[in-house]
Amino acid sequence: MNRILKLALIISFLLIQTGCSNYIELNKISFILGLGVDWTENSEYRVTLQVINPTDIATGETGGGSSSPVFIYVSTGKTISAAIRDAAKKITKKKDFTHVAITVIGEKAARHGIEEIVDCIVREPRLPSYISVLVAKDSTAEKILNTITPIDKVSSTEMVSKIQNINFSLAESVNPNIYQLGEALAYSGKEIAISGVKIISNNPDKNKLSNTEGMLPAQTFIDEVAVFRGSKLVGWLSGRDVRAILMVLNQIQQTNYSVPCGKNKYTSLRFSKQKINSEVDVKGKVPIIKIKNILITLVDETGCNVNLENVKDLIKLEKVASKVVEKQIKDSIKHAQQYKSDVYGFGDIIHTSNPKKWKEIEKRWPEEFAKAQVNVKSTVIIKRTGLLGDPVTMEKK
Repeated sequence: MNRILKLALIISFLLIQTGCSNYIELNKISFILGLGVDWTENSEYRVTLQVINPTDIATGETGGGSSSPVFIYVSTGKTISAAIRDAAKKITKKKDFTHVAITVIGEKAARHGIEEIVDCIVREPRLPSYISVLVAKDSTAEKILNTITPIDKVSSTEMVSKIQNINFSLAESVNPNIYQLGEALAYSGKEIAISGVKIISNNPDKNKLSNTEGMLPAQTFIDEVAVFRGSKLVGWLSGRDVRAILMVLNQIQQTNYSVPCGKNKYTSLRFSKQKINSEVDVKGKVPIIKIKNILITLVDETGCNVNLENVKDLIKLEKVASKVVEKQIKDSIKHAQQYKSDVYGFGDIIHTSNPKKWKEIEKRWPEEFAKAQVNVKSTVIIKRTGLLGDPVTMEKK
């Protein structure tokens, strides 16, 4: 009988232990979707937390009701961790960081240096490793996150969607996640590049629901790329320059090129795939960067009087397109050289191919890169011209 009693007690104890001891009700949690970091004039970090409105979670409206879809909490501190903890004075519920989708870094904070920002986020086990990162151009992270955007009224998730769209269709966005940034900061063969974001429209009600009621609401705009030297922002490159960066890194998914074929007339070629090879010759006094690539393209549209079924006309168009691609790559590298920022990873190529030489020039590579000679040879091949041979605008003989 004693054995049966003991067994019953043990089973009861085990059943109790299988319960959710760490269970927390949803209405007692503040889900943070966006994290912003700015640098103040008092040499402190200013952290912005974008918290989802729990009413939207309950109704499933995601901002479709009469209340704001998110709340913004701002706090300051000597360190980022201290600033986040200071937010506890304003947030009544337990902070949940497991759903953070994006980190926005203010331009002043980026120019001050992102080492401490990346270090803090990477060390925090509650934050997901896939967090996207953007730099606020001519603005602060607080202003970016404190904007009610159209369609998807939560600016954090809206920016993530825009990044994905740009990467797929334009190839004008560079978006390392927070862990990739940590690895890049510890490595000297390639500098960091991060896409920029800004607010377009001067609507004073951009942080109110009324912002989405007009035809031209204020909204986030992903454009240009912040280039770094070490951990500090040193300048900005255009979207077209970014396309060349991704091409050299062989990371383009899809894009298009406008190829001139007459006065104010262009043919659009859609990128399909490429084969690229990059080398750096460091035997002489000046490094020579050599790039060779072959691009397979498709005709998207043409406004030119060109017969695409004629081999001679097609070859002529391919040659002009090759020059367009070559110029874009050369111009992009030239612009990066002005900032002494090797965002293409040419230093990494030297490190891999000639470790002894890299050890010799590693510390002065920014200066060596800035004066490097660049040779580019591009070959564009038009694989398909679409359903039409002659363009609809072709003059009939």
